[in-house]
Amino acid sequence: MKYFIETLGCQQNEYDGSRLSFFLRSVGFEEATAEEAGIIFILACSVRQTAVDRVFGRIRNWVGNKKVVVTSCLTPDDQRRITDRGALYWHFGDTKDLEEILGVKIKQKQLDDFSETGYIPIMSGCDNFCSYCIVPYTRGREKSRPINEIINEAKRLIKHGNKEIVLLGQNVNSYKFGFAKLLKKLNDLPGDFKISFVSNHPKDVTEEVINAIAILPKIKKEIHLPLQSGSDKVLQDMNRPYTVAKYLWLVKSLKSKAPKVKITTDIIVGFPTETEKDFQKTVEICKKVGYELAYINKYSPRKGTAAYKLGDPISWQEKQYRWKILNQLINN
Repeated sequence: MKYFIETLGCQQNEYDGSRLSFFLRSVGFEEATAEEAGIIFILACSVRQTAVDRVFGRIRNWVGNKKVVVTSCLTPDDQRRITDRGALYWHFGDTKDLEEILGVKIKQKQLDDFSETGYIPIMSGCDNFCSYCIVPYTRGREKSRPINEIINEAKRLIKHGNKEIVLLGQNVNSYKFGFAKLLKKLNDLPGDFKISFVSNHPKDVTEEVINAIAILPKIKKEIHLPLQSGSDKVLQDMNRPYTVAKYLWLVKSLKSKAPKVKITTDIIVGFPTETEKDFQKTVEICKKVGYELAYINKYSPRKGTAAYKLGDPISWQEKQYRWKILNQLINN
């Protein structure tokens, strides 16, 4: 049978999609286009309502003459709505359910033994509960992988010729066994490769991590440091427990210790409590920092999050206007 994988959202989904594709080929499936495939997997993202709506649109287009399987980041309500529309929900990693979906017998080794991707998840879940984000409710609380397990996986990737290893986590800085320690151990591995990582939370970035970026030769001189807003009031409403002053201190420390560091960021425009004055504060921070790139998202209310009760008072036109200002300032 031919398969197609549609990956939406974060790099964790990219990693999971690579893993799933490798497995499907190992049991005799053939990768194809969506038009040719008999089974389609959608690795969903439900952080924003617009992403969920995109999943439902895909289901509407494909259900009927194809088997559609949706997995990854979904709330129980989303799971029910997906099955109501004729698609199947699969909890990623549940081999018993996957056997029934595919009609094949799976050996666990077939899921675990692969090396085509340079992504290494060092943890899963999230403990931050940002008010706009559904991830802690869909992926669960933080769980860190043992450090030796990560090192062994990195060794396999290096052996297979990977030139870059990307460490993944919703908040890599809160890695239970010490993120700076992990970076040092990976840097000490022999081989010609570089190390990068996403995503970081400003509240947990330590001087040890900054020093690792600055000093360790295999760590890429770059960091993705989400700002989300340049207003302390909006950050508080977002449940982002750091201040603009703390954020700027991190930027100053990074640039003083690693002058060539490239900083990228995430920003949300149109959060329910964001006034025009708040937005202008974000503009000023962006001018100060000088980002290499910014992923700018227009806020959309997500049922099940704390911010959902705030409504959506800012018009789409205003959100688009604010998005354009930041996009022209940073990305053009």
